[in-house]
Amino acid sequence: MTGFLRQQFRYLFQTLPLRRGWRDKLWILAEGVYLLVGYFWLLITLRCGTRAAPIAGKTCVVVLLTHNRPQNISLLVEGALRNRFVTRVIVSNSNPRIKIRDWVASTDSRLLLVDETSPTQPGHRLVLARQTGAEYVLSIDDDIFLTPGQWSRLFGLLLADDQCPHGIIGHLYRPGTTPADGNRFPHVAGRETEVDVLIGAYAFTSEHLKCVFELAGKIGISDLSRLRNGEDILLSFSGTKPPRVHPMKPALLCASGALPGVALWKSDHGFWDERVRVFENVRDARMAMNSPWVSRKKPVDMEGRAVA
Repeated sequence: MTGFLRQQFRYLFQTLPLRRGWRDKLWILAEGVYLLVGYFWLLITLRCGTRAAPIAGKTCVVVLLTHNRPQNISLLVEGALRNRFVTRVIVSNSNPRIKIRDWVASTDSRLLLVDETSPTQPGHRLVLARQTGAEYVLSIDDDIFLTPGQWSRLFGLLLADDQCPHGIIGHLYRPGTTPADGNRFPHVAGRETEVDVLIGAYAFTSEHLKCVFELAGKIGISDLSRLRNGEDILLSFSGTKPPRVHPMKPALLCASGALPGVALWKSDHGFWDERVRVFENVRDARMAMNSPWVSRKKPVDMEGRAVA
């Protein structure tokens, strides 16, 4: 068994004490099978997939961040580099205890590995994206794995409609509701729809980045590299229309996606309250910039019905 799979199964069994009922505990067996099938399917696509050329002559850069999951980065890098429309892959490592080169075997000239010398947070992805000067950028979190074909499809969706950022997973904002876990942002995935916030995977343009930095300034954020909660909210409000998610199921999801101590949203008890504040501040700032879709948008529930 590879080091990647060993770590995935460690993550999986670390969730066992967090599972309440015996049915949920037994479900770990099905999740283990899913891990094996998804992993080997991903390997097949990486070895046998076609190398997609620039789409309509357009190319992009890929920005990846890692801190707690360095063992995941190699698969992410390979998936992106399998496509010839990707001109650069930047991997930023914010964990001072490791060297990212120890975890990535690729020697592709398009790959840039960076061990940060000062602390950075998730907002650093937007700083790196702007530094590239690229017109188009793709970025995914280090717990989501796409096949080369899925990378290509995500880029194609952005090129087909560059008025908004695109992704595959999103959140809706439901103000005034208080679910048991305190989360006012229910998940949306597996369908074609507008959302309030993209999470996990992002396809965006240099024009979106300009708006991101303008919005950040308006809400008092001077250094996005130190923003640990809400860079995805800023990006989601950067288009001339709402962000969209598309029905694309990742080839594999990391087993640590909801594991305390690894996943940020499970490691900070104030995460969701902070997220509500950031969302409302960004929304109000975007509205003040005379964005028509923000001004007329009404909150909706998970079925798309307007919330009073």
